Amino acid sequence: MIFLQKFFHSVTKLLSNKMYLCFKILPLLIFNLMKIGLFLIPLVLFSISEAKQTDNSGLLSSEDTLRFKIEIPAGTKQKWEFNDETGEVEKDYKDGKERIIQFLPYPGNYGFIPETLAGDGDPIDVIDLDESGVRGELKKVRIIGALNFEDKKEEDIKFIGVSPNGIFGNIQSIEQLLLEKPAVLEILKSWFLNYKKPGKMVFYGYIDRESSIQLITEARKKWKNR
Repeated sequence: MIFLQKFFHSVTKLLSNKMYLCFKILPLLIFNLMKIGLFLIPLVLFSISEAKQTDNSGLLSSEDTLRFKIEIPAGTKQKWEFNDETGEVEKDYKDGKERIIQFLPYPGNYGFIPETLAGDGDPIDVIDLDESGVRGELKKVRIIGALNFEDKKEEDIKFIGVSPNGIFGNIQSIEQLLLEKPAVLEILKSWFLNYKKPGKMVFYGYIDRESSIQLITEARKKWKNR
């Protein structure tokens, strides 16, 4: 009888200790797991966000922007071009000499949209209306329209981009730019008409935003089907 009493006492004590551990430690464990979860959620969301941006040439529908690679930063005159074989932006040479334009510096960051093919067989050209960027940088811009040029009787459209956080970040279309900052378009048009030999570039007019996006979409398809 005494043995049974001692046995039940020991079992009761053990169970009470387990209940104590359950009520004391379990809440702390759950609390710490919640803290870890709150830490991991932003990390996972950030990773998902980064993964969405791996397609550098694609339009990001959430912000209606795309990324282009800067070859020639604003305010510079030396010609640089992307080398498909090396994957690097390199100095451009002609007849063994570095190409430096004999005119005013580029009025914006100049580069191209990766994974596109324009009418001239090269990637789509972009002029970004923002302060000087870093050569080789993939920069996010909103395409607002384009300038329709011809160079040596070949299509040579210059697409206009604005940085969402830049001084022209509120501009949504080329029509808005024409109404609010008409001198900007005049400067761009005049610059492209004169940075090469006179008469080499021919200007045919402006292209609106919707048509510009369609041209980019077609250029991407052309690149994929090359």
